[in-house]
Amino acid sequence: MNRSSLSQRIGQWIEDNKTASAELASRLVRIPSVNHPPHGNEYAYQQYFAECLHNLGAEVTVYELDTVPGLREHPAFMSSRQYANRPNVHGLFPGSGGGRSLVFSGHADTVYEGTEPWQDGPFEGAIRDGRLYGRGSYDMKGGMAAALEAGRCLNQLGIRLKGSVYIESVVDEEHGGANGTLAGRLMGVNPDMAVIPEPTNLVPYPAHLGGGIWKAEFSGKSGIGFNGEELISALDATVAFAMLLQKFAAKLNEQIKPHPLWSESNRALEVVVLSILSGDTKRELQEKLPADGKLNFWIEGYPGMTDRQILDMLWAYYESELPNYPILAKCRPRITPLIRYLDGSEMKAGELTDQFLGAVKRSGTTALEREPASLQGSPFACDGFMFNLHSPTPALILGPSGSNAHAADEYMDLDSYYKLIRWFAELMLDWCEAEGE
Repeated sequence: MNRSSLSQRIGQWIEDNKTASAELASRLVRIPSVNHPPHGNEYAYQQYFAECLHNLGAEVTVYELDTVPGLREHPAFMSSRQYANRPNVHGLFPGSGGGRSLVFSGHADTVYEGTEPWQDGPFEGAIRDGRLYGRGSYDMKGGMAAALEAGRCLNQLGIRLKGSVYIESVVDEEHGGANGTLAGRLMGVNPDMAVIPEPTNLVPYPAHLGGGIWKAEFSGKSGIGFNGEELISALDATVAFAMLLQKFAAKLNEQIKPHPLWSESNRALEVVVLSILSGDTKRELQEKLPADGKLNFWIEGYPGMTDRQILDMLWAYYESELPNYPILAKCRPRITPLIRYLDGSEMKAGELTDQFLGAVKRSGTTALEREPASLQGSPFACDGFMFNLHSPTPALILGPSGSNAHAADEYMDLDSYYKLIRWFAELMLDWCEAEGE
């Protein structure tokens, strides 16, 4: 059967299975899998994901991270997490031979549902107005459901591939994780190419930002100056540092030349103040200068930038700004990382990557009925660096549309989800090759 006929059959399957496809994504959302560092409750979700893979005929492997040889000794391993009852899962759909291989890799864990009110419960998986609502619907259970449904599509249509396909669900990506992704590589899931179905609004990202979260702590001299002694408000220093960070964002983007994949997006590297805490919160009434202050902040970097480089730039800017913030000369911060620095990365250049990106464009054109958006760098950090920097497998990031990731009323657009299922199925055909074509 020729490729045009296969694509027509795939398109019809997508139309006929929209209700079932939406229900699968909803079911994944209805299984809470929140990451609570250093622990996480991905177990029930991973068991269900393994069952889905088994039902599709995959060769399923479920394994605990502590059983992975060389994981804890690997230089990219972060040692601050616990992995009891937090298994990784991968399913292998073996090819008949002669085709190229592919893995769809995504994280099972989500961030905390939060205390903000939701119109629907965060784990109800509500479907309304063409959207699937719930924690993880957009980031990134919808994308992983699309990979499962693409596999089901080819399976039910009886389309056999020459190349092998893996679908992998890993634990502990949120909050600076990625040990689960590293474990997958050490377990030997290193095919020719990878797709990470993080939410990209159907834009293919061959590169992603890096970033880190740091804590700045301030110690002042507290009290009330009855005897004229000099007091130092740690709160004033904390607020001054927050203002300095806002100015540092402009300096950072002046000093760092935009990476080519971000040069057309007009998106600058971000420096974000995440939280401020100061004073004795247990006192009935705060009647004295605060003795301490804490501020958490996030700074992004392009591929190739390091956390050391970012902090060196920040400290140099800090020293240059002391005339404008005299309190910071008296009350200097102690800065420590709160998560591992997530390295930015990009797909390795080469003929194979070019061929894959060509396949992505062709299959996307079929699925979207238009050419996909041009290749760009992602506006977020993720675990793609575990592929691009610590394995032989380049990783593309491609996922559905939606909004409110990590916030209340997170949702995935269902029309984009159906398009993504077709895109993934067409990509499997193009890259791994169907028997008989």
